[in-house]
Amino acid sequence: MVFKPSPFPARWEALVAAFWIVLIDLLLLVWAVRRPIDLLKFVLIFVLVASLVLLARLLYRTWIAFTLEYWVDRNSLTLRWANVQAVIPLSTIRRIVVDEPLPKFNWLWLWPTPAVRTVATVEDIPLHLCANHTVEEAVYIDAGDALYALTPADAPAFIAALQEHYRMGEAGIVEASFNRRLWVDRWQPADRLGTWLLGSGLFGVLLIFGVLMISFPDLADVLTVRYNSAGLPEEIREKSALFRLPVISLLVWITNAVVGIILTGSSHRTGAYMLWAGAIVVDIFMLLAVVSLIT
Repeated sequence: MVFKPSPFPARWEALVAAFWIVLIDLLLLVWAVRRPIDLLKFVLIFVLVASLVLLARLLYRTWIAFTLEYWVDRNSLTLRWANVQAVIPLSTIRRIVVDEPLPKFNWLWLWPTPAVRTVATVEDIPLHLCANHTVEEAVYIDAGDALYALTPADAPAFIAALQEHYRMGEAGIVEASFNRRLWVDRWQPADRLGTWLLGSGLFGVLLIFGVLMISFPDLADVLTVRYNSAGLPEEIREKSALFRLPVISLLVWITNAVVGIILTGSSHRTGAYMLWAGAIVVDIFMLLAVVSLIT
């Protein structure tokens, strides 16, 4: 049997917000392409990149709003939303608490589904919120090592279905699980360190572009990009050639990111960390090279 929460009131508003972000991004892109290389162009590019992260987050949370549901069968209670599936064997459920309020919170970053997340309880037992935040009272499922807060639209029928299937007994052995159903989900950083390394590498690339683009209007049309051992100019190029350095950093970051993500999917996390850290090292050297050439 499938039970759904009451519809999230902001799910359609979230789609409209995503549409406007896409429209604004297109306008920013056109403006940045037509703009000469200067500080404003860098700001436009930076805002564009940041908005893409916001857009991806918003679309994912909106996907949750349209897909959250609770499945009850003879063996388990299955919670599904977006690309996530959590299985709770009925035999592990110790108690069901009804008409309990949801925790109070206000997380704009998780809009429009702020009550679909995991928080820590006083007893250090994870509380998995799988609920509609607009509902005042929830059904709490105590599975021993974790708590689940649900808000089925028809709570009495949901509880009755759980009790009926529990009395029937399990038809097979089911293990508790929490997994992501998309194949690309295993090819991504699995912890904060990996996310930090990838994010720092990308920030380094943007920093190199920023330093160069801010200084670009004040640079001479031609610059010395290489000196011989005696300190005399050996290679002179137009100042636009300096963009080879941040482009190299960007290519290194993309290559290392892709290879590292593949290694993560193959359980070679240490190798992925080394690649992502290597991209940061390249960023540092490229930044030093840019600074030395423009000063």
